[in-house]
Amino acid sequence: MTRASFGFVALFTAIGLCCALSPAVAQQDQTAQSDVGLGFRGLGGSIGLVDPEDASSALLLGLHVDAGQIVRNVRLIPSLSYWSVGADVGPYSADISDLAFNADVNVDFPLQGGRLTPYLGGGLGVNFLKFDSNAPGAGSSDDTKLGINVLGGMRNDVMPNLALFGELRYTFVSDANQLKLLGGFTYKFIY
Repeated sequence: MTRASFGFVALFTAIGLCCALSPAVAQQDQTAQSDVGLGFRGLGGSIGLVDPEDASSALLLGLHVDAGQIVRNVRLIPSLSYWSVGADVGPYSADISDLAFNADVNVDFPLQGGRLTPYLGGGLGVNFLKFDSNAPGAGSSDDTKLGINVLGGMRNDVMPNLALFGELRYTFVSDANQLKLLGGFTYKFIY
C-alpha cells in the first residue's frame, strides 16, 4: 500500500467512525451559544512525525491558535509548522525543509457525556519549501506553494483549560505531499 493510499484509508476510517458516532451528537441537549464567536480562545503546541513525498520521515514541530467557533462545533484553527530532513551520500548532502502557515476549519463531533471529541477538518496552507544540496548541478531552490489540508483527530479535554489531541493529517502540495501524525496540547483561555 502506498503512502497516499494509506492516508486515504485512514481518513475514510476516521470519517466512518465519526458518522457512526453522530447519533450520539444528535441526542445531545442544546447548550448555550455563549461559546460561539471568533477570538483568541487558546494556544497550543504539537510534535509529530511527517512523511514527505520522495524524502525520509522527519520530526515536525508546530504551534496553533484556537481562534474560536465560527458556528456551533465548527472551529477555526490557524497554525504554524516546521520540519527539515537531510541526507548524505558520500561527499554530497541534500536538505529539504518546509515552513507552513495553515488556516484549518475543524468540525467537532462531541460525544454525549464524555470528554473525548472526534473531529474532521480541512483548510489551506502556504508552504515555504527550501531545498539545499552541494551535489554538482543541484544547487538550491526556494519555492512558495499553496497546500490543501485534510485532517481528522481526537481531542480529550483533560481539564477545563487543557486539551490533549492526536491527529492524522494529509497535506496536498505539488511535488511535496505530506502525511503527518501529530500529538499535542491546547491551553484554553477561560474568560
